[in-house]
Parts: sequence; structure tokens; C-alpha cells
Amino acid sequence: MYPYTTTKSSLQLGWSGWYDYTWDNVQKYVPMKPGVYVLAVKLTNGNLRVFYVGQTENLDKRLKEHLADSEPNKCIKGNLKYACMFRYALIETQTGRDKAERALYKKFIPECNDATKIPDVEDVDINF
Repeated sequence: MYPYTTTKSSLQLGWSGWYDYTWDNVQKYVPMKPGVYVLAVKLTNGNLRVFYVGQTENLDKRLKEHLADSEPNKCIKGNLKYACMFRYALIETQTGRDKAERALYKKFIPECNDATKIPDVEDVDINF
């Protein structure tokens, strides 16, 4: 007899490329649409270290808010002192954004996210 196993559902996301995290690049490349996003520091060896993942109804607005002097998350502000990159994926539904944000959090365990605010939804696999 075989043990019972469940298969996780998956989401195929259409990721943007990685961009330098500047106001001008957000203005140039990011639409005012809902989705998920990833913020990362560019390390001296060329690798990226993800420090925050998020979701929003308006990617353009939210990514600019993180760059503002009024950003309340001190961890994000501290990382922005370094060369940072971002990427995003459009996701229309709240359920899809919740699942994608949870998957991103579980993959990267980013230092600037509050684990208690990660959506409590079913686990899914996503492409990255």
C-alpha cells in the first residue's frame, strides 16, 4: 500500500527582469497594476540577497513608497543604502497574490518581512 501524498498546486508567474531599484526605473518599467515583488541587495560577488517580498494592488505606487524618506520599515530603509534590485510579476487576483507572497516568503525568508503578516493560505509552488 502506498502512503497518501498530496501534490501542491502551482502558479506560473510572468516575472519581469531584474532592475536597479531606483525611482526612475520604477517609473519606466513598472505598471500601475496588482502583483507581487521582490527586493534584493546586490552583493559584491554579483549575487543577490532577497531582503523583502510583498504584494500590492498598485506595483508602481508601492515600489515608490518603499523608496520614500517616509518608509516606516527600518530594515528596508537600511538595505536601500546599498545597491538594490527589484523584480515583479503581475497577478490580478487577491488569492493569487496571497499564495505567491507566501511562496516567496518561504523560499527566501527575507529579513525585512514580518512573518506574522504573511498570508495564511495553501502552499503553492511558483517559478522564480
